[in-house]
Amino acid sequence: DTLLPYLVRRLLENGANTSFVSQVADPQLDLAQLLADPVAQAQAVRGAAHPRIARPPELYGSQRANSLGLDLNDEPALAAIESGFDSAARRPWHAGEPTGPAGEVRSPADRSRRIGTAVEAGAAQLEHALAVAHDAAPAWALVSAPQRAAILRAAADRLEADRLSLMWLGVHEAGRTIGNTLTEVREAADFCRYYSSLLEGGPPLPGEPLGPVVAISPWNFPLAIFTGQIAAALAAGNVVIAKPAPQTPLMAAAAVRLLHEAGVPREALQLAPGGAAVGAHLVRDARLRGVLFTGSTRAAQSIDRDLAARASSAPAVLVAETGGQNAMIVDSSALPEQVVRDALTSAFDSAGQRCSALRLLCLQDEVAPRILPMLYGAAAELRVGDPARLDTDVGPVIDAQAARAIQQHLDRMQQRHRIERVPLTPECEQGTFIAPSVIEIDSVDELQHEVFGPVLHVLRYRRDRLGELIDAINATGYALTFGVHSRIDEAIRFVSDCVRAGNIYVNRNMIGAVVGVQPFGGEGLSGTGPKAGGPWMMPRLRTGTDAQALAPVGASAREPGPPELAALTEWAAKKGHGELVRVCRRYRDTTPIGCRHELSGPTGESNVLDYRPRGRALCRSADPSACLLQIAAAIATSNRPLLEDSPWTRALAGELPPAVAARIDWTDRWESANFEVALADRGSDPIALRQQLAQRDGPRVRVLQGGPEYGLQWMVAERVVSTNTAAAGGNASLLMLD
Repeated sequence: DTLLPYLVRRLLENGANTSFVSQVADPQLDLAQLLADPVAQAQAVRGAAHPRIARPPELYGSQRANSLGLDLNDEPALAAIESGFDSAARRPWHAGEPTGPAGEVRSPADRSRRIGTAVEAGAAQLEHALAVAHDAAPAWALVSAPQRAAILRAAADRLEADRLSLMWLGVHEAGRTIGNTLTEVREAADFCRYYSSLLEGGPPLPGEPLGPVVAISPWNFPLAIFTGQIAAALAAGNVVIAKPAPQTPLMAAAAVRLLHEAGVPREALQLAPGGAAVGAHLVRDARLRGVLFTGSTRAAQSIDRDLAARASSAPAVLVAETGGQNAMIVDSSALPEQVVRDALTSAFDSAGQRCSALRLLCLQDEVAPRILPMLYGAAAELRVGDPARLDTDVGPVIDAQAARAIQQHLDRMQQRHRIERVPLTPECEQGTFIAPSVIEIDSVDELQHEVFGPVLHVLRYRRDRLGELIDAINATGYALTFGVHSRIDEAIRFVSDCVRAGNIYVNRNMIGAVVGVQPFGGEGLSGTGPKAGGPWMMPRLRTGTDAQALAPVGASAREPGPPELAALTEWAAKKGHGELVRVCRRYRDTTPIGCRHELSGPTGESNVLDYRPRGRALCRSADPSACLLQIAAAIATSNRPLLEDSPWTRALAGELPPAVAARIDWTDRWESANFEVALADRGSDPIALRQQLAQRDGPRVRVLQGGPEYGLQWMVAERVVSTNTAAAGGNASLLMLD
């Protein structure tokens, strides 16, 4: 357990360019330099930062500024927080119309404490908001990209300037710890600056803005996700009606006020507080052309059905980020102390109320007896209580309904398994607290639904059944976050290649994705994509991208495209299919498959964005030429084309190159088949197809209408692999710094 880290540290010491071992072999170094006193050299620089290691504010270079942090161990910083919190506590917080029946907003940490008031948007207000958004959309669409970028940069500055008030709301309205709510303010500012940087330094946005969109955000990130949705939509040229979660309207109202102060027109951003009825009213209105949603999988399915029910030639866009049954696999080579630290952080930070939170910890049989006692012991040291205290590790869950759902799960599990619970402090009696719990289970199948709270399930596995374990995790249908702890590169590659997850974390915790560094989002039951804080969010909120393949920009490396695509191109040229040849060659240049993006980030960490096929692509066409174009799109993205079995499709497949024909899957009835994306040509009825697919349970299926081209970017899943490169004892990339 200690030999490898020790060897890595010695490698760093002796192999660094500044070490005596390296310098003695340098013929350009004179004797005086070689014999210089290292203590005197160190004192001369007095701890100055290395010029080739970016300072925190300049982490992203010229692209954008990093968000401001606070040192929670610094006495002046703590005094500033205390003063800011005192001022925020005296302010009259309100959300919604100034008049009307106002409901009280109370703290989840102490239900007797009133934080502010909120008025739910009524039908008349919603109708007015929809009319205003519809009328304002053309004017905001004409605002230039540099102007929109400047407004978003100003919004980031305003958020940071008022961060102490926002932090106070995060603590008292949402029950977040001080550290968590500070991170959330930073994330909100990062979203604004990231989308601003893409407007100024990225490729021109395709198509036109969608028009009015609604942003429906959750209570667990009442500022970061709320602001991120709005910033993406505004940056893409759309006007927004923002509906926050009913539990956290005050934070949303404060954010909207700051965005207005930064220059966002009031007509371009409107707030609509309220519950599910408000969201349903907005989603069902045909004037809204898009929905950005973060919440439960069931709610996303309902929204998709409402949008599909509209009879329109231009279906509304849905971008949904939903839940996860997130697992971490630990093999026998992992460092136990590191596993315990990362598992507890991933499972219990934010009281487990993160869609990225660890739900299932899988320990190899050989290491489980050592790690479990350490895990139980470290969990017992956690302090559960008032999130306003700096020493609190775990705060409350959001409300009584959430607490009941978690407790019901614990009651069911207690009938079959032993539960280790963290003790609660007396102050927890006034709020909605759940004791962080660890449960050892026997099978992945015991987890039938996501438990959104501080509950960690532990499962032991045999090394020779690792593949079966990964299959069981994939079979849950969720594909959001995943963790692996191992010091064996081959094992890390095997697990990362086999598991389906949008964000994979190696030898680190699984939470706290940083905007632009770890674009966040999943697939399957975990969402539709594209990733929040990633390069494809703004293009998704524009028209015309379903039928246009957008080449990934700025790839660090690019591998050759799928060999089947080359075979299809050669075959099409021989057969005289000119349009198919042109499309195949275009796909060769624009397919995301094989592209890798090395993303900027702090030293000691590697973040790589790449793309994976979604699975099967339904090809719906009655025309052989159009069907070939659909097969080409599926092949170009390494998906498997799914064709209805008929004499003409069989004959068509029989003419294709063997490598291409072998990729085709067949079905007697597409209605009952499983597939991840559907392609509809110009002669088909994509509206009817979408309406049929929306009625399905399970993952949302994207319908792309193309001809001759399809948007390849929507046929792949984005994947980010974040690796702690210093986990083995040091960061070897520092070796070459002079």
